[in-house]
Amino acid sequence: MLWKILFVIAVAAEFVFVPLFLKYSWPDKCWKSFGYKMVCSALFFSAGLLAMKISGHSAASSPYTKLVLWGLFFGWLGDMFLHLITDKIVFFGLGLFAFLGGHIFYIFAFQRAIKTTYPDKPFFAWYEIVAVLVLVGVILIYSAIKKKQGKLADGKLYMVIPVVLYAITISAMLAKAFRYCIGEWLYGMNENTVWLFITIALGAVLFVLSDGSLGIILFAGQKKNRPLKIFNIATYFAAQILLASSIFFVYTPVLYGT
Repeated sequence: MLWKILFVIAVAAEFVFVPLFLKYSWPDKCWKSFGYKMVCSALFFSAGLLAMKISGHSAASSPYTKLVLWGLFFGWLGDMFLHLITDKIVFFGLGLFAFLGGHIFYIFAFQRAIKTTYPDKPFFAWYEIVAVLVLVGVILIYSAIKKKQGKLADGKLYMVIPVVLYAITISAMLAKAFRYCIGEWLYGMNENTVWLFITIALGAVLFVLSDGSLGIILFAGQKKNRPLKIFNIATYFAAQILLASSIFFVYTPVLYGT
């Protein structure tokens, strides 16, 4: 019971500390906003650890749990690097690659869940590849239109390549999340199908929306757009909490001897 209470407190506390972070990070980040953001990040990581404890899906017995916890940890790292009070581009790059790593861990987590139920399925199905190409194509077309309209900041090569790589990775994460959830729904292999869609599919959608709005803020001259900033932060922390909660509903046992 204690662990369940602590989980509820961790989730509820996000509704307190996220608004505080938004308050002190506007119009510019400061050390106080940095502190509040790290509290928010610690809360979603704690929610993942508590979900593991409550569900009994330990990192040792469930590769899915271990991979999701690594994804949450890299999200914590990304939050730290991106909000440090410095203009040095190296910290932005570290933050970008931390989130990139987090999405890769989520991709492998969803794939591990797929392989547990369907061991003969390939890593990427053809429709996943099509979905990724479509999503990245939409991003590139949108960027080209904004660039032509003069609403997109000039990007240098060392920034363009990581951003495109990031767009491909998060699109793959979204496609993988839906592949797993839809598969479980179609074949009825998991009694928690509704919760899988809420925690995994919706979590992935919110993450994409958050990263998309962040791209607009950073590269389309919307740094002073407060409603967009609120949307970006709210969807991000909601996504991390949902993905942390997915540990309750996905168990991928370690298959010894295989």
